[in-house]
Amino acid sequence: MALLADGPVMVVKKDAKGKFEQATAVIDVRAPPAKVWNVVTNFSAYRYFMPKVEKSEQSVPAPNQLDVAYEINVPLSNAKYTIHYNLDPVNMTATGNWAKGDLKGTHSLWRIVPYKDETLVYFTTATLHFNALAQRFEDSEQTITVGVNVVAALTTVTAIKKRAEGMTAGAAPPPSAAAAVPSGPAAY
Repeated sequence: MALLADGPVMVVKKDAKGKFEQATAVIDVRAPPAKVWNVVTNFSAYRYFMPKVEKSEQSVPAPNQLDVAYEINVPLSNAKYTIHYNLDPVNMTATGNWAKGDLKGTHSLWRIVPYKDETLVYFTTATLHFNALAQRFEDSEQTITVGVNVVAALTTVTAIKKRAEGMTAGAAPPPSAAAAVPSGPAAY
């Protein structure tokens, strides 16, 4: 908690060969865990508050599962892909795995952890096979891969914090977009 007083904390994990495996961002949120869980798992609303997200449409293939089609604004050509999430509302975890489209092999894990009067949000990500042009400039230290993942994780948890702390009970997306947000198990 002492580290989190200054802002989000990042951990970059490498595999046995010293190559990037995943990045985890941790942030404290001054909101109840249930509220934070609802913000995190309402993926269809990400397009309203998450930087670079132009599209986030979710469907429910089975109970406690979501498929989310994303379009992310990136230079040259937007990334379009679908992530399949398995939700565990009791333990407040959401495990996401690439299903189709760009960024093949990408995966993530959300963990919402109650802590005193706050909530800790852990977001682990491994964004893979992004922008072919950027990959051509990758070096042996994987500077671009690590950079993309660290920035994405930090940006994501910061947006979740702002949204969860700024929302009032029952708040909806902007009025012009409210009709486009599907209701579902994670609707706020």
